[in-house]
Amino acid sequence: MGALRAAQFEYDNRLPGEHPDDVPERLWVDDGIAELMARRDVVFQRRMRPKQGVTYERFAQAVDEFVMGQLGLNGISNSVLGRLVLAARSKVTGDAKAAADEIMSVANPEAALEEIARQLLTPFAKEGVLAQAEEAQ
Repeated sequence: MGALRAAQFEYDNRLPGEHPDDVPERLWVDDGIAELMARRDVVFQRRMRPKQGVTYERFAQAVDEFVMGQLGLNGISNSVLGRLVLAARSKVTGDAKAAADEIMSVANPEAALEEIARQLLTPFAKEGVLAQAEEAQ
């Protein structure tokens, strides 16, 4: 009965136009997004191949690149980076979050971070799923 329920869940949550073979890759990417958002690396190694994946450091670098591109936009204070550093150093999380949200300058900062992670992880999805299968054997 559990297999039937799992198959129904997979079918119900399939994206329009998505091929059933793409589901494991989408799930791998979704799991990887959660790992990166939790400050953990998403790396794997297939048999007889070097390690690959996305480290938290690489994710942070991609977020930095995104934020630096946002700095020149209208409506972002000239002091936002300074306020972010000062709030983080003072451990004032509310102010740090507000400054981070301001500097990202998007309607949903969490979704923007997840999309950055998705773009980094997607090229590794097929290999990541294969590595999981190899590890399960």
